[in-house]
Amino acid sequence: METENRPYRDAEADLQKKLIWPNLAILVIALVAGLSMLFGPWLDLRVQVDEPLVQEVLETADFGDDADIARFVLKDVQAEVRVSLTPAALVQAGLAPDRSGLRELVNYALRDVTEAVAQIGKQVLPAAIALAVAETVSLPEGITYDDLDTAVFNEAIELLDAQKPEEAKASFLAAVDTFASESLQMEIDEDTRAEIEDIYDEAIGLMTVDGEFSFARLPDAAQVLLNKYGSGETPAARMLRAQTYTAGWAEGVSGSDSSLLEILEDPGRYVDELNEETAELLQTICLIAGFVMYALAAVWLILAVFGLVHIFTPNKKVAMWYVKAFGLLPFLLFVVLPIVALAILPTLIAEMPAIAASFLGMTVVAVVCYVALWLVSIFWCHPIKKRIAELREKEAYAAREAREAN
Repeated sequence: METENRPYRDAEADLQKKLIWPNLAILVIALVAGLSMLFGPWLDLRVQVDEPLVQEVLETADFGDDADIARFVLKDVQAEVRVSLTPAALVQAGLAPDRSGLRELVNYALRDVTEAVAQIGKQVLPAAIALAVAETVSLPEGITYDDLDTAVFNEAIELLDAQKPEEAKASFLAAVDTFASESLQMEIDEDTRAEIEDIYDEAIGLMTVDGEFSFARLPDAAQVLLNKYGSGETPAARMLRAQTYTAGWAEGVSGSDSSLLEILEDPGRYVDELNEETAELLQTICLIAGFVMYALAAVWLILAVFGLVHIFTPNKKVAMWYVKAFGLLPFLLFVVLPIVALAILPTLIAEMPAIAASFLGMTVVAVVCYVALWLVSIFWCHPIKKRIAELREKEAYAAREAREAN
């Protein structure tokens, strides 16, 4: 009987050897997916703050008479706001004996936001300055915001960015005269020039702490100036109000004892203000979410282990059903679901603008590996496994015939 079955066994052994290469491919695919999900960010949210988003915000929010001013101030905005999250950060936040883990989690997730705010502040400041100067002398009849040349203030902005306040002020005062004659077609008298200089000094002073100027303090400065000069419906008051509103923090800043920059420099500090029950609940949620992420990453690593082990076993077929069942879940939760939510929410909440956001991160790598795994399974492993199954059927059929013949 053994002699009669040997041709089938030898043929199956040859087919089993052909599974070594696809098993190596499975090993590589599973390692790439598992390790990237284990150590990389699952959530990598990127929002482009640009003209289309500004237009969307202006259309959905009620700015009233300030809409044109807001549009002018934000016309040159081009920045990227990024938020990322890893399973390690979640687990650390959940296991920390106090709230330090939650603080670190929030600071880690929002670590790039301060830079984006500073970038936006630098971009809107030339238009804000131009508008402030124009409204100080009242915008002449027949001249619109689009006629104002904001580029004359770019040199002053660059000098501020280089931490050269004295040179920046000299450049600004020279640019005021140029701006008045070319954009406003008028000359500014000494009293008005002195008023503009005072407002400039106060604004830059508000944006400078310990001798260091920061564009990220622009919303705070606008809020302070609004509180001081923004009563009534004068053009300057509307400009200050629009500048603060379009920064997006007017209500939050005015209702807080801390400045926006302080919030952004250490957003995790507000974890300390949570009550004990809420803090413990958040820690529990972080811990569960982190371990679920690790479990889903471990599914890929288990497949990698089996892919390696089966290279050296007689039966080299590797079961992949558990990865095929759960491997797509991270991508659905951290990419597909947020994209669908951002698409649906503006239709349900009238005040919410449509936000164009990209969701990247390691779940995207995992879904590429998921597709690659299916391709290897269908077009490489399955034909070989099918031939092995056919050989085993033939061997079983031959064995039955031999027994019946005897």
